[in-house]
Amino acid sequence: PSRQESSGINAEYGLTLGMDRNLVEYDILNSTEDNLIVMSTDKIEQSATPVSCAWYPPINKEHFLLVANSEYKYKLLNATTKRCRKTLLGPTHGSHIQKIVNLAYPEEKHYIAFITEDKIGLTTLPLDGNPHNTTALLAHCDGASNIVACPRSRYLFTVGGKVCRMWEVKPEVLHATAALGGSGLAPFYQLLEGGEDGPLAKEMEEYFYYSQMRSQSVATTEHRKVGQHVLLEEVPNIMRALGFYPTELQVQDMINEVKFSQYVETGKTVSEVDLETLIKLYCNHRPVFGLPLFKVYDAFETLAGADGDGRIDRGLLLSLLQNKGEHISEPELAEYLASLLELYGGATNKEDKMASVSPAEAATTLERVLPEVIDADMFTGHVLGFMPATLAE
Repeated sequence: PSRQESSGINAEYGLTLGMDRNLVEYDILNSTEDNLIVMSTDKIEQSATPVSCAWYPPINKEHFLLVANSEYKYKLLNATTKRCRKTLLGPTHGSHIQKIVNLAYPEEKHYIAFITEDKIGLTTLPLDGNPHNTTALLAHCDGASNIVACPRSRYLFTVGGKVCRMWEVKPEVLHATAALGGSGLAPFYQLLEGGEDGPLAKEMEEYFYYSQMRSQSVATTEHRKVGQHVLLEEVPNIMRALGFYPTELQVQDMINEVKFSQYVETGKTVSEVDLETLIKLYCNHRPVFGLPLFKVYDAFETLAGADGDGRIDRGLLLSLLQNKGEHISEPELAEYLASLLELYGGATNKEDKMASVSPAEAATTLERVLPEVIDADMFTGHVLGFMPATLAE
């Protein structure tokens, strides 16, 4: 089913979002009553569900479509290619956004209004992931179902249950709230556990400088150069070291976000990131609530089938990992499982050790350390290494 309809930059086109994670564009001008012409269909999400979209105001040289999803994220899609150009942290006021609308405000100031399950909110643009640039109020105790703006955006109207409410827009209050939240990196440090002086911020800084050493070879005894930037290809490794395990699609989105961040203005790509950019990437891209372990159990229930008991044959599980979703090659799978199970824990260089192992030897080793039948408890405890106390949570 369709989640939302939106008129395009040009009234000749229309857009819809669906529960199937597809964005569909229609040729309204040449369509007829009995023939709605589909111009393009693009899958824009991997795990989240897109819930609302609006055209991003022309505050950049590049035209964007703004999409809000069910995982509390905003995504800026290129208006032509529909490719993700930027991922940003969205409002986290109880529930995810249900609908967004543009506010055409005077004096070249731009805002978007939104509703969640029961709240109405306002966000100042451009979006950057700063939570202090957003404010929200309780709108309808019985749930908000729609929001519209008057032509001059001075007032908003929301509907929930049998009640329609009219709201006056006062963006100066939002600016005051944003100013109290601090400038620069201060709002983003507040998103990290422990803040600027907490263990996560310090760990991130250590990984940032270690990655510079890693790119120059850890084993060398030669003098290394440590600067203010790290190579772009090191970003996924840093994210994983911090406990955020992005999918290959998310990795590509992060890299492209930085790589082409200045391309429209300068015609050049970016190959390095500084610590400030790294912190913002982490805050904007990581899951808002982490990865709940119940999702692992749900995955095993799904893979086992309706008649299964949540247990999967070892060969079937390894085959699914290699052939479904984001494919993992056999050498990669052997390497990942060997690292997780610490099969070569005593090796001086695990990467060199894995490179010398033949596929047949790797398969034999995995058969030896993995039982014939695997369930969620065994996978989370033995393979992923989560403690029983963590599982109970």
